[in-house]
Amino acid sequence: ALRHERPGEARHCENCGMALAGPYCSQCGQRHHEHPVHSLWHFIREATEDVTHADSRLWQTVYALLLRPGFLTEEFLAGRRARYLPPVRLYLVVSVIFFLVTGLQSSLSAPEIRVGKSGGSFHYQVVPGSGGAAAADAAPAILPMRPVCAKLGMSSPSLGAWCDDLAPRIQRSWTALNAAGGAERLQTVWEHNFERAMFVFLPLVALLMIPLYLKPRRYYVEHLLFLVHNQACLFAVLGLYALLGMITSSNLVLEPIGFALSIYVPVYFYLAMRRVYGQGPWRTIGKLAALSVDYFGIGLLMLVVIVTYSFLAL
Repeated sequence: ALRHERPGEARHCENCGMALAGPYCSQCGQRHHEHPVHSLWHFIREATEDVTHADSRLWQTVYALLLRPGFLTEEFLAGRRARYLPPVRLYLVVSVIFFLVTGLQSSLSAPEIRVGKSGGSFHYQVVPGSGGAAAADAAPAILPMRPVCAKLGMSSPSLGAWCDDLAPRIQRSWTALNAAGGAERLQTVWEHNFERAMFVFLPLVALLMIPLYLKPRRYYVEHLLFLVHNQACLFAVLGLYALLGMITSSNLVLEPIGFALSIYVPVYFYLAMRRVYGQGPWRTIGKLAALSVDYFGIGLLMLVVIVTYSFLAL
């Protein structure tokens, strides 16, 4: 049963029984409420307070993430962490919202209007713009893999057998892609695999940052934390732009904002790198250029692997 202290009695945590010296328990962290929730109005008041006050660190984190490059990483490394969302939780929340928005945007493709003539009258039909139905009429191509492997120099018996074993899978995937809804299935599989691959992508890029900061030596986790915060910012910015694209298709709105973002993102990364690593402008620019090559190189390789794997998984 719940126990409630009488006036003048020492307050105790309802969860663990620890004596309280403030609004939060020093043992388990639960917040202490002076009065139990007896009415709907009381419940609504408590819920509103929780959203606007106790979880205000969400808004502080979002503000710092978008407008203060490198600040969250600097604060975390300095041990000032209670006021902001933890880096991994922040990244997960932002990435989930980003993939939801981009997935919704891709599913809202513009419809096509097909006009036909029957006798002396015209008729029209509204169909999805993906072209899945039209693609279903296309005959799947036959993919002889052994000649392809031979042209690539893969002529040994084991590789030739591997090519023969791979051919049926490619044929099945090709048939599935050309069937009704195949393009949509490929996109769905690709998006899921891309989300998972990001958990490998960022650690790989962080690994390549180690040679850039040997003197003074920086820990691997510092590079990973830096990339997690910057990738979260990139997802947030791109997600907002995708959301804007669903609201309006006007180039007068989208093109200037897209141009501004193309400047904002590299400047953000530069300022974040200067703040976290504390080096001069030219050294920072040089290391940012090297990081960009690593980032896009690994990213391109990852895209090739993801698309290939997603295609073979159809």
